[in-house]
Parts: sequence; C-alpha cells; structure tokens
Amino acid sequence: MSQSFDLLIDGMIETVRSRILPQLGDDFVRGQAYGIIFALSGLKLSADWAIAPLQSQVMLQDRAFAEVARLGAGLDHPKIPAVPRVLPGVPESADLERLRNDGDRKLGELLMWTSGPGAATDPDRAKAIQTTLRHFMRDQLRIDISTMAKPMFHELATGEESEAAKSGS
Repeated sequence: MSQSFDLLIDGMIETVRSRILPQLGDDFVRGQAYGIIFALSGLKLSADWAIAPLQSQVMLQDRAFAEVARLGAGLDHPKIPAVPRVLPGVPESADLERLRNDGDRKLGELLMWTSGPGAATDPDRAKAIQTTLRHFMRDQLRIDISTMAKPMFHELATGEESEAAKSGS
C-alpha cells in the first residue's frame, strides 16, 4: 500500500473519531459511524493484502512475455519488456498495479500484432503466439475473479444487486 493511501485512510478515521462521533447523540447513528471506522480499517488491511494478486498477475505476464520472446524469436513483433519486471524486495501495490496495467497494454498490442500484417511472414508461429497470449490472459482473469468479492462480481457482471448483498451477508 502506498504511504499516501495509508495516510488518507488514517486521516478519514481520525476525522470520524474526533469530529463526527462527539457530535452524535443517537446510539444508532454512533453505531453507524463506528461501522464506517471498521470499514475504513478493513479497506486499509485489504489494500495491504492486494499485493499478492497483483504480484501474481505481473509474474504471469512476465512468463507470457518470455514465452512470446521464445516463440517469436526472429519475427518483427512489437517490443517485449525485459523480464522479470519486479525487482527483489517488497514492492508497493501502486507500482505493481502500474506494471500490471502496462503489461496488459503490451499483451494487447502483441495480441493485435498476431492478427495483423506484421505476423503474415510466419502465420503458424503468429497463431501459436496468439494461443499462448489468450491462455495467459485467461489465467490472469482467473486471478481477478478469484480475488473479487462474489456479490460485487455479480453486480458488475449483471448490473443488478446480488441476493447476498440484498440480505446483507
């Protein structure tokens, strides 16, 4: 988690505790304010834990880039980033997210190349690269789906509130 995000959450919690809670006389409303503090604290913890899925996605992309480099050796394909892209140590989630997003753009560019005129010189290898990229992208999507809250995924996918969200579970 970035330090600025950490400070932002801490600032929100402190504001609720010092400025809002003392002004609330109704026990129910005070309970709701404590619920907000609890939710913000949970968000802060979730942001810390979000590093693992992001790191998995970046590592998966790096394997895809290495495989495309192997399959596409000698072809005039778009530039492939040097791998590994994550340096040893504990990376910030914002850095991982940037790497993942950059990797997504590069993988998309490579996928577009496989069906364009640049790949016409060796269509069989281009098709193998395309199949490889699709498999890696599918695996990356599985990581996204496995880490997303199921009710939220349902709502995003259908536009309607899930039964679990309606019942509060």
